[in-house]
Amino acid sequence: MAEHSVMLHCEPCGSCRFEVWQHVVDGRLRWEEQQYCSAYAVQACGGDWGPPPPWIRERIAAAEGTVRLAVGGPDGVPLKAVRELYGFTLPQLRAVREHGLDATLVEAELLRGMRGGPRG
Repeated sequence: MAEHSVMLHCEPCGSCRFEVWQHVVDGRLRWEEQQYCSAYAVQACGGDWGPPPPWIRERIAAAEGTVRLAVGGPDGVPLKAVRELYGFTLPQLRAVREHGLDATLVEAELLRGMRGGPRG
């Protein structure tokens, strides 16, 4: 279940900050976001388990980059792990199996750990 806390709203200004991040907690992917403005004493935060919403993931990828992972086969991350993490349909799984998966650094770390082989 997503967690949210919100206090008022201000017009965006030079004091406004928006932070997003992912981390692994007990072997599960978690994302967090925090917005605050010191000028207007406004704060909002949220988070949930699993991959973040697209607009948050885009910010994480823009700030930290992505890693192309092979999916399936002896050198790739397991199809089952990819499907469980992202909730991909079978056509989406076929596409990442063929072309690879652009994962955030934290997602890549988690998926590589599920591979059970050497990390690199």
